[in-house]
Amino acid sequence: MIDNFCFSIMVVAGIFFVSVLLFLIKIIVSLKRKMLYLNELTQKDELTQAYTRRYFLEILEYHLRLLHRYHNSSAVLMIDVDDFKQINDTHGHLFGDEVLVHIVNECNLKLREGDVLARFGGDEFILLCPLIDREDIFVVIEKIQDALRTYKNIPISISVGVCLFSHSLSAEAIVQCADRALYEAKEKGKNRIECVMP
Repeated sequence: MIDNFCFSIMVVAGIFFVSVLLFLIKIIVSLKRKMLYLNELTQKDELTQAYTRRYFLEILEYHLRLLHRYHNSSAVLMIDVDDFKQINDTHGHLFGDEVLVHIVNECNLKLREGDVLARFGGDEFILLCPLIDREDIFVVIEKIQDALRTYKNIPISISVGVCLFSHSLSAEAIVQCADRALYEAKEKGKNRIECVMP
């Protein structure tokens, strides 16, 4: 009788233990899913689904650590939508948002595998093109510009600042270089590409 009682207690304890274990596994899986979701929120811009500025800078830092292994150049591009304020003022902010999403979608179709596009701010994007030379970067940009000529019969143009580098610099110096090139493109009349080397 005692053996049956002990056996019953062991069975109940075993069932309880398995139930608790399954419950804990369910909680862990749920937390892991939420962590992945939160991680994705920090990596992707909510509107455009391009990477965030912060995540881009992490990727650029990682790329710079790997750059020592290669004897080729890479490029960072700053892309700005020309007269975007006028687009918003004329057609509304929702249409402006559509334009930004359209730009990201078209860029993603034209980019090479391994290129990384991020939203840098309002209507500015930043692009890392690893292991690319000057001629090839112009081919990539021209494909993007051609794809963006109009959206819903509204003319769209972009100015692009390119920082081409073949040696390891700081991420900050590279971004400043691309930003300086973008400023030159805007100053020279927009809808242009300006390339500088640090």
